[in-house]
Amino acid sequence: MPDVVLLDKAVQDLKGLLAQMSLGESVTLADTEGKPLALLVSLQAESTSPPDDADWWQHWETMAREISASWQGDQSAVETLAEMRR
Repeated sequence: MPDVVLLDKAVQDLKGLLAQMSLGESVTLADTEGKPLALLVSLQAESTSPPDDADWWQHWETMAREISASWQGDQSAVETLAEMRR
């Protein structure tokens, strides 16, 4: 994303310019001579869809199996956490 955009170009495709910006990102709008005229700041958060419950749960189950297979301590992970919380 460029830091400076000509005002005429921004007017032609404002929706496209905003779509390229993430939340809090700013672009300086300038005239044809490069003189700053305004600051455009995106207030639109990136659209994210909530994770599918089945996929989320499967991801955690896979991580649990990987951790269990690689665990090298005398105590289990649950026992270690319980001891840390005392």
